[in-house]
Amino acid sequence: MLIINRIGSTDLVYFRREVMLRYYLYLLRKKTKPSIARTYFNTSFTSNKKKKRILIKSGLILSPESTIVPPFYFEFGNIKLQGNIFINANCNFLDNAEITIKNKTMIGPNVTLTTVSHHTDPNLRHGANIISPIAIGENVWIGAGAVVLPGITIGDNSVIAANSVVTADVPANCLYAGTPATFKREC
Repeated sequence: MLIINRIGSTDLVYFRREVMLRYYLYLLRKKTKPSIARTYFNTSFTSNKKKKRILIKSGLILSPESTIVPPFYFEFGNIKLQGNIFINANCNFLDNAEITIKNKTMIGPNVTLTTVSHHTDPNLRHGANIISPIAIGENVWIGAGAVVLPGITIGDNSVIAANSVVTADVPANCLYAGTPATFKREC
């Protein structure tokens, strides 16, 4: 409390002006680098609406109803959020290929969606990556700490339990859990 009192209101005004100036400079650009947008989103104290504008400038397609809790990590901006989506804190989206998430989906904290992998053969491992998109249907719930691997499609109304690793497509209306995630029951 003592340190805050020493800073003074003048310094706080200058800090707020600097943040707003950065925001307007980012808006003037036609496109913003994903790394800059990610840093701004995770460190800025501006409104969520302004943060979303910067994410859109980096290539993400967001609906106004979507909610992303910082910190949020992504690489290229190949992400489509279609509708009322909730993404909790500390999620990692490795979006070399497109990640599509549909309406009413909830994603828990520390979830990783990765569209990129490497070959298991040591001679090929440092060559070209294996890249494949991820599609998540409507009204899906992905629990905390889950990992979804490249090329996975998760059907509507399905649930992925916490800390599961999804290695195969998940049909609609199913609960999958475990490592690797396996069918447990219908929802």
